[in-house]
Amino acid sequence: MTRTLEYVFSFTHTLSGVISLSAFGYKWRDLRRDPRNLALRALCGTRLFNGLAYLVLAPMTYLWIGRLTGIPNLCTLLGHSSIVLAALSAHVMMTGWFRSPDEARRRLPKLAALYLLAIAVMAAFFFAAPLPGAHPIDFEVHFATQPTAGVYVAVFLVTYGLNLANTARYTWPSSRAVVRPWLAQSLRLAAVGSVFVLGFILGKLIGVVGRWFGQTALDQVAVLWSPLMASAGSMVIVVGFTMPGWGAALSRRQERYGSYRTLHPLWSSLCEAAPGIALFEPRSPHRALWTRDLHTRLYRMVIEIRDGQRLLRPYVCDACEDRLRTGLRESDVVRGDNGDLLLEAAVLSLAMRRKRAGRRPSGNSAGTGSRQSGGEFADELTWLRHVAVAYARVPADRGLLPDLDRCDCTVAPSLRPVRGGAA
Repeated sequence: MTRTLEYVFSFTHTLSGVISLSAFGYKWRDLRRDPRNLALRALCGTRLFNGLAYLVLAPMTYLWIGRLTGIPNLCTLLGHSSIVLAALSAHVMMTGWFRSPDEARRRLPKLAALYLLAIAVMAAFFFAAPLPGAHPIDFEVHFATQPTAGVYVAVFLVTYGLNLANTARYTWPSSRAVVRPWLAQSLRLAAVGSVFVLGFILGKLIGVVGRWFGQTALDQVAVLWSPLMASAGSMVIVVGFTMPGWGAALSRRQERYGSYRTLHPLWSSLCEAAPGIALFEPRSPHRALWTRDLHTRLYRMVIEIRDGQRLLRPYVCDACEDRLRTGLRESDVVRGDNGDLLLEAAVLSLAMRRKRAGRRPSGNSAGTGSRQSGGEFADELTWLRHVAVAYARVPADRGLLPDLDRCDCTVAPSLRPVRGGAA
């Protein structure tokens, strides 16, 4: 059983360590852009020290370092000290988030002194205790009845447990007061993860207390379930503390992809009617999901739709537009403020029908152009999304569009356009 657990925890601890160090690398990029941010430095510290703790506590690493140094259980001290340093970083991070910068810096020396004192006490009792044999899996319960080692374990568990409770105390209530959804979710996950890791503390205590009363039946709680709770909680915390960065980016990408899919039918129709406007050949919108620079594709799509509108506008004159507006009103499809959107879509649909039929502008067309002028890209995108939705409705009711041969703003393919007169 012990050998099996060594293999299992060698894998899970190493995986947890790599994930924590990856999160450290992810946040390190932000820290390089803002090196004076105390909370961000502390966040990087939590991921770094947690990652190192998992790596040295992985049984295979634990046993190798023990053989190398001649101190069989040295990795217990190294791993637990790294966890306490991660706890210090987490406490500093909470202080940086929920206190003013000046107050956070004033509190920093006192916080550092408390946690470093805990590490010093742990080291003193560790080296004072007789700890024969390597125990990467069951250190706490195996030496529970050894008084000096018991003090070491108590100092570690109390220090770490109080820090986890402090993190949960700050993050859960604050999540309800935060407006940004990803940040609120991040704080909730940090609180939930802290509670999970408190299960690690509780499991170790159950096993230790059981040994005090001469019971070994509870060892499994400390040896098996406690590390699993720690790994699960740590992963939840990693996800929570990195979520504001990648979560916001994911939301932006989802929004861009949604815009791309909404605009795609209108854009494809315009590209078919005016092939020269497209930089990229129209393909399935699903392929855009894997496009690395979706923003550039979306930006190009907006430009190309606008180019298509300008190229096709001469196919619909003011009189045709007035007839479209009247037809929309009489058909009772206009609701609230969607009249301009439906009119824009109907104008485009009529222009494309005429162009596909081979008709050409006669020179008498003088359309007013789009009902929404320039502005910011976000405004353009929002407007065109609404137009694209309206455009999808127009083909379903062809009765709204005037007949092709009832206006002299376009001429049949066999006729040559005459400037200044009807064809």
